[in-house]
Amino acid sequence: MSTAPPEPDVRGGGGAEDSRTGESAEAQDRVWRRDFTLLMGGSAFSQLGTLGAAAANPLLALALTDSPIVAGWVAAASTLPGLFLHLPAGLIADRCDRRRIMLRSQLIRVLNSIVLFVGLFTVPEPWPFLVVAAVVDGSCAVFFRIAEMAAVRHVVPDGEAENAMGKSEARHHLALVLGRPVGGLLFSLGHAFPYVLDALTSFVSVVSLRFLRTKHLQSFEPTRGSGLRGPMRKMTPYFKEGFGWISRDRFLCSSIVACAVANIGFQIIILLLVVEAERNHLSGSLIGTLLATSGVSGFLGAMTAPGIVRRFRPQATVKWCVAAWLPFVVIVAMTGDPVIGMCAWGACSFMGAYINVALAVHQSKAIPKDVLGRVEGVLQFLTTGAVTLGASASGYVIKFFGPRPTAFLVAGTFLGIVAAVLCLVRRPNPAGEPTLVTLLFFFTLVAVWSLPRPDFRWRRQRARWGGRAAAGTALPVHGAAVPAGEDG
Repeated sequence: MSTAPPEPDVRGGGGAEDSRTGESAEAQDRVWRRDFTLLMGGSAFSQLGTLGAAAANPLLALALTDSPIVAGWVAAASTLPGLFLHLPAGLIADRCDRRRIMLRSQLIRVLNSIVLFVGLFTVPEPWPFLVVAAVVDGSCAVFFRIAEMAAVRHVVPDGEAENAMGKSEARHHLALVLGRPVGGLLFSLGHAFPYVLDALTSFVSVVSLRFLRTKHLQSFEPTRGSGLRGPMRKMTPYFKEGFGWISRDRFLCSSIVACAVANIGFQIIILLLVVEAERNHLSGSLIGTLLATSGVSGFLGAMTAPGIVRRFRPQATVKWCVAAWLPFVVIVAMTGDPVIGMCAWGACSFMGAYINVALAVHQSKAIPKDVLGRVEGVLQFLTTGAVTLGASASGYVIKFFGPRPTAFLVAGTFLGIVAAVLCLVRRPNPAGEPTLVTLLFFFTLVAVWSLPRPDFRWRRQRARWGGRAAAGTALPVHGAAVPAGEDG
């Protein structure tokens, strides 16, 4: 074996950094694929448990207290950490050992689920345990996700970034499709079962992290003294550096702002469709099935995105996928049938998966490894904040404007988003864009043609009965998952 020191990694993107220069390319390929499989597999199990527990939390709160207010507290407790902790989590991921952050996050989740499980059987009124457990679980999920996104770059070679990001996005949508139904099913079998699943899946993630061969998932050698030390004012420049990298990257900045505004619109759309579905007395099982179209479409998009992103580059992919959102949003505005509207809304997740993969690939190539955690924290903060804002304001918007005017208002907003992105996102060499535009136009045409045709006679009849249909109908409180931005 050669005794010469390894050459420094001077590539634009990240990759597994090997200590032996004489190791064969085949062996290196096996190592990074094995580590990536372990990292993504453990994360997929963990996310399945997280979503299952999150789905069971409000159900358990209602079963324990019969109070919608407590159920609302529990639901908010699991989402608020995502709004407040992404920025500090990004800074910690860039200053500390990322593998250790992921391990500790998952171990805390295991202990958290065990404590909640014991509390459910030993405490007379265990709902405060449920609120605290939701906060802890949501906080650990934030730290794990940010550290994981930054660590992937140290595992995956440059040429495999598109495939890796596509698999990561597909894993997210698959967990989204399966997590909530599994959580509801386990809750029906026993109130504590979803939290047993959460503990087991977190433990699987811990085991997978322990078997990683790539031990150092950051650009520096972590020491016992490394980390966050000193007053907050000394940390401010580190936060500003994350915002600075985004603001200097015109493509990334424009795309994130567009996705954040779109996330608000998608939250309003799904609440609008749920309201109309309730008013037309659609069954809960049918509504749940229609909502699942978002996860299925996102999964299909993530599986096919790597080849498109590699062929047409992230800039072209984002620009024309945002444009492809518009016809589906217009369908929601033009039809009063919630079934058609939910199918159109679900199809938007197909383009959303393409956008997420394209942005992740761009980050892996354009953002230095030592600030990737902070940049990812800022991006998650913006997109998660938009989801929270949209979910909180959607009921008020629909109540103030009315369902149909709100739908047209959202469609107009998306028209503005498309116009802005087409103007701001440009490529130096747009030679392949006509082909991509043709493919997206063909996909949109096929998808629109395959949707059920609206029954305009039903709409006229509904207009005559509008007063009776609207009487006494309350707006639901919560929205649903969005196609772009989020995590997850």
